[in-house]
Parts: sequence; structure tokens; C-alpha cells
Amino acid sequence: MSINNRVELRHLRYFICVADEMHFGRAAERLGIAQAPLSQQIKQLEERVGGQLFERTTRSVRLTPAGEVFREKALLALSSVEEGVEAARFVMGQANRKLTIGCVSPAIFTCLPEILRMFHAKCPDTRIDIKILTTNELLDAMIEGQVDVAFIRPPRAKANLNIMNLFSEAFVGLVPADHVLSGNKTLSLSDFTGLPYIAYAPILGVSYQNVVIQHARDVGVSLDIVEEVGHTLGIVALVAAGMGVGVAPSWVTHTPHVGVAYIPMPELPADAVNLALAWPEDTMSRVIDEFVQCARAFVRDLNGL
Repeated sequence: MSINNRVELRHLRYFICVADEMHFGRAAERLGIAQAPLSQQIKQLEERVGGQLFERTTRSVRLTPAGEVFREKALLALSSVEEGVEAARFVMGQANRKLTIGCVSPAIFTCLPEILRMFHAKCPDTRIDIKILTTNELLDAMIEGQVDVAFIRPPRAKANLNIMNLFSEAFVGLVPADHVLSGNKTLSLSDFTGLPYIAYAPILGVSYQNVVIQHARDVGVSLDIVEEVGHTLGIVALVAAGMGVGVAPSWVTHTPHVGVAYIPMPELPADAVNLALAWPEDTMSRVIDEFVQCARAFVRDLNGL
């Protein structure tokens, strides 16, 4: 077979992702690449196989009979490669498995413990290390091979990574516990008019801040920003000190502070703050695959599927 006609592992991984999603856009998002290059890779695969693997219309994507057969064999091929990697590691004395998990701090208070519980039940002999970093730091660490999987805040991503959205969360308003607003059942940005506002520093938390600032503009509210901090818990500390009010993702309610009242803000988008799992596109690690499967199970349970 000519080298130009060989089917490569990346072709198989792209094909399986599209076959799982039955949607090129979602598959491209999961892989962390643009849709056009993904379509080109699938077309190249079909040319090398010698036939059509997907039936495409403007509304749907589905496997052809040949695609169904190819999917089964592709899964076996990828599994065989992964088994080979594990066998080689065993021979080299690397049988004790380790998984290094990177995460933004909200993951610790939300989905990470449950996913870890499922993973530990499946892989009790795998050693776990956890690194808490920012999304940009995590993406760099993954590219450099310092972490195996990472819980990140999308849409920031890099090529050659799989990205799977886990869940979205709403915003809550933060006011001092002794403030007149602390008794409210809900808050709106207009309630903060004339009050000192604690915001996120530029870059850090920028996606949160953009949503809040843009909504303030849309409803004609001017926020009096007096401090900018680099972490959500920094906002909590300043609000507890009576230095102002703020807005944060709802995960912060998992770390209550007696000096702060956490109040829902239903006027703000409930799906603007997302948490996603990232892992290398070309991984052949069964440990990573098992962790990803646990994350998928978490999403299914969360959505009642």
C-alpha cells in the first residue's frame, strides 16, 4: 500500500468522533478543531478506504452500511493499539497506573468528586494527582504533557484536544450579610446601582465579566467598579469585608462565608458559565479513556439520560 493511501490513527479517531456525535459541528467542537479540517480528514479517509462511510444531508449525518462495519473495526483497532501501549508499559515496569488531573478550582466543588468516585470504583489501583491551575495554564500543561486530563472553562481551547462540555451554571449576587439587600430572594444588576462593585481583573475571569458588563449595558445599568481581583474567592473576601458587592458563578455557594449573602440573579444568562473536560486527541492511554467514560456517565446522570 502506498504511504499516501494509508489509514492513520488520527483518521480513525476523527471517524469515531463523528460517528458518536452524528454531527460534524459537535464532533469538531469535541475534538477542538474547526469543522472544515475535520470534514477534509473524513473525506481523505473515505478516499483511502475507497467508499463513502457517511451519508450527509443538510439536516443529518448517518453511517452507511460500510461505515457501520468500519466503525466496529476502527474501535477494535484503537483498542488494540491502546492495549499494546499498556502491555509495553507493563514490560517497562510501569504497571502501576497514574492519572494527573488538572482543574480550575470550581471543579473541586462541583463535578470532580463524583467523577473521581466513579473512576476509583473502576480503577482502584490508579494513583491520582490533582493540579489546580487557570484554564490557560491547564491548556499549556496538557500540551506539554504535564497533565493527562483537565477541567477547563471553554471556549478557550487549543488544537489537538478533545473537549467535552459537562454542565452550565448560573450567576449569583454577592452582598455583605448585614447589607439591606441580603434579605432579597433575587437580585438584578439595577439593585447594584450606586454601590461599590467588585469585578474580575482583566484576562482572569474575563468570560464572566464580559457577560455581566454586557448585560449591564443592555439594561442601562452603570456599575461602579472599585476593585478588580483575579479569583472568585477574592471577590468573596472583599464582599465579606464590606468593601462592595459582586457577581460570581453559582459554584461559589459551595464555599459559604458567614459574612456574605449569596442571592440568585435570574436576569443573567443561566448558561454563560460552562465547565468542560479536555484530553489529548491522540492519546492511547486506557486510564484516560476510562476517566473520560466516567465523565460521560456523569453527564448522562446529570441530564437524566
